[in-house]
Amino acid sequence: MPLPLHRQSPPQWDDSLFETVVAAAINGVLAVNEHGLVSVFNAACETMFQYRREEVLGHGIAMLLASPYREEYEERLRRYQQTGVAEGAGKGRELVARRNDGTTFPIFLSIGEGMHDGRRTFVVVIQDLTDLQLERAMHAEQRAFLAAIVDSSNDAIISKTLDGKITTWNRAAEELFGYSAEEIIGTPVTRLFPEDRLHEEAQILDRIRAGHALEHYETVRIKKDGTLVDVSVTVSPVRDVKGNVIGASKTVRDITEKKLAEARLQTLSAELSHVARLSEMGQVSAAIAHELNQPLTAVLNYTNVAKRLIASTDAAAKAKSYEAVSKAGDQALRAGQIIRRLRDFVEKRESTRTLEDINAVTEDALALGLIGTPTADIKVITAFAPDLDPLLIDKVQIQQVLVNLLRNAAEAMAESERHELTVTTAAVNGTGILVSVADTGCGVSDDLAERLFRPFVTTKTGGMGIGLAISRSIIESHGGRLTMVPNQGGGTVFQFILPVAQRLVD
Repeated sequence: MPLPLHRQSPPQWDDSLFETVVAAAINGVLAVNEHGLVSVFNAACETMFQYRREEVLGHGIAMLLASPYREEYEERLRRYQQTGVAEGAGKGRELVARRNDGTTFPIFLSIGEGMHDGRRTFVVVIQDLTDLQLERAMHAEQRAFLAAIVDSSNDAIISKTLDGKITTWNRAAEELFGYSAEEIIGTPVTRLFPEDRLHEEAQILDRIRAGHALEHYETVRIKKDGTLVDVSVTVSPVRDVKGNVIGASKTVRDITEKKLAEARLQTLSAELSHVARLSEMGQVSAAIAHELNQPLTAVLNYTNVAKRLIASTDAAAKAKSYEAVSKAGDQALRAGQIIRRLRDFVEKRESTRTLEDINAVTEDALALGLIGTPTADIKVITAFAPDLDPLLIDKVQIQQVLVNLLRNAAEAMAESERHELTVTTAAVNGTGILVSVADTGCGVSDDLAERLFRPFVTTKTGGMGIGLAISRSIIESHGGRLTMVPNQGGGTVFQFILPVAQRLVD
């Protein structure tokens, strides 16, 4: 269809105002008459194109354009002269301009049409895009660099929308989960969640919407083939230029090897603890035999008395026989308790944590810890706080710590005048329980105190020096801390704090 030859008359520009605006414009402004010749060329254009005004006025604008835009302009000018229709008037576009020295540069060119000085005139506004293109190139380079980092990362890096749809998926994510980017992008991230972990996604998204990150969250995810994998997840909010949260970026690290290493370390630690308990009991085996011999001898004596009394025809003697049998039973129970404590203490088993009363655990440790000690006349003072919260602990391991501390205390008092052993329990701020073992021994030198909890540091002749090191590792594995401070009355206080069960669960 041929273009119309007649158009509505363009607006009339005020001549003086037009000149003022053009002269003051920051961008390049030039005017072209209906013959395509430049009639106005402002100072900004002179700077931009490196032409003096006199060199451009009366010439075609094509001289300011680089090929192929020059040829395109000349073709449009021919069509305008034939049809009277100015293509592109009222619009803008990016193209390449040419300076006086032949160098080229990017510009944004927009054309407006009007009447100036009684003639149809086209005003061309030109903006130099050199800086903008450099900035674009830098941003593109930065994006490419960041994309390369993401793609080469050993950690799976995933981004998602606020409704949980996956938007990006790097190579490490493909290797970890088995899905290609084409398979997974656009699908819910819960595709990676085991059924019993689906609730985590709502909690994570709530945190992200609030603008908070989630760091090093250990959980379990599921691969394409259905196998489970232990992972550490870090999730951060993604914001737009206005600071609004528009999505989330997630880094997922496979921690299977870490978990296996932790399990192996826990097994080795349990083995070492078991060896230490056996060593402790082996050193006092004679004392244990003596401790058991007392109730067993008493059982034998009471049963012999009971036999004689039962054989008697005296009615009073029969009543006394019941008393002898009862006492024999009590002594048998005492022997049984000693054997039970020893069996539990030296038994090799998996570490198991249960809710325990620390006072009862400490009482059992006292019954074992002072067997065969070199100081026979130790005065034991106990002060157990009532109604303490239960602890989620491995009972045998905590008893092992207490037995080690009790025996160390007894040995430290061997050459002291006072032989007082004070064992206390107390609540600490409602969050933990403090257990203290205080002696009146010779104390610990400053030099030894700094090295006391290191392996193979000992003051005992023939000692291995691993008891306190193992004890500290046991307490720390329970979320506590084992420390040593001087006893104000002379001697040493070893104490540890364990968190109450509710604190551990939280």
